[in-house]
This record gives sequence, C-alpha cells and structure tokens, in this order.
Amino acid sequence: MSTDTRKDRTRIQLRDAMIELLREKPFDQISTTELVKLAKVSRSSFYTHYQDKYDMIEAYQRRLFETIQYVFEKNHGDLHATMLETFEFLQRNEIYAVLLSENGSKEIHQFMLQKLKELFQNAIFPKSERISFGKLGEIYAATYYANAIFGTTQSWIRRKQKETPAQIADLLLELID
Repeated sequence: MSTDTRKDRTRIQLRDAMIELLREKPFDQISTTELVKLAKVSRSSFYTHYQDKYDMIEAYQRRLFETIQYVFEKNHGDLHATMLETFEFLQRNEIYAVLLSENGSKEIHQFMLQKLKELFQNAIFPKSERISFGKLGEIYAATYYANAIFGTTQSWIRRKQKETPAQIADLLLELID
C-alpha cells in the first residue's frame, strides 16, 4: 500500500471522528486523545499530519472560507442562488456542516455572520426598491437578517438536513420577504 493512500486514509479517519465528536459536543471540549481513539489512529499518526486539533480544523476553515467567498461573489447579490448553493455545499460536505453547527468553530460562525451582513448591506439592500431603512437601519437590519439566516442554517443542520437545499433556501427567502 502506498504511503499517500495510508496518509489519505488516516486523514479521512480523523475527519470522520471529528464529525462524530462535533455532533456530540463543542469543538473546544474535544481532546486530541478522544479524537485519535475514535479515529483508531495513534497519537503519533495524528501529529504526523497536524500540530494540534486547531491545525486540523484550520485547513477545513480555509476551504470553507474560500468556498463561501466564491459563492457570494459568483452570485452577485442573488440571495436565493447564494443560499441554495451554500446549502448544497453543506449537504455534500458534512465536515463543513458540523463546523457551522452550534458545536463548531467560533471563527467560522463569525466569518459566516460577517459575510451574510455584507451580502445584505452591499448587495441586497441597495438593489431593493422596497427597503428604505436609512444607514443605521441597514446596519441593524443586516445584523437581524444575517443572524436569522445563520440560526436557521444551524437549525437545519441540527435537524439532520431533513429539507432539501432548495426547500430551505425557498423557506428562508419567504421568511425574509
């Protein structure tokens, strides 16, 4: 068996163990010891790949940040298309969904909330003929909508994504309108 295949298998085992643990408890409460035990890999194998659990998650965070940034920019303020594509991505990639869940990384939560606020302030509100909040109102409205979408996303993840990405995107759009 090649070294690359073994390395890939170890990373997959660690990722899958992290997903399982994040379903049960917050990231900050997960220890490296329980992670390697659940993954059925040695501590030395873990440290061959990562410095610590934060290093492990950082690669996933970077990829999620890049993907979300790309989706937001690509859809040019089209909220429905942005939400739909984001929900589809989360449904296909369980590690990112659990990182956005209540147990996930606080850095990812803050990043997503900021991206959602920017989407409303820069792309949605300026194009909307119905919304005339004024600058202060836009700041608070963007915060309100961003938190509503993010909270609903976490609820969808907690409910094991029972609704399709299209259903949840449609529902959110209805709630926002």
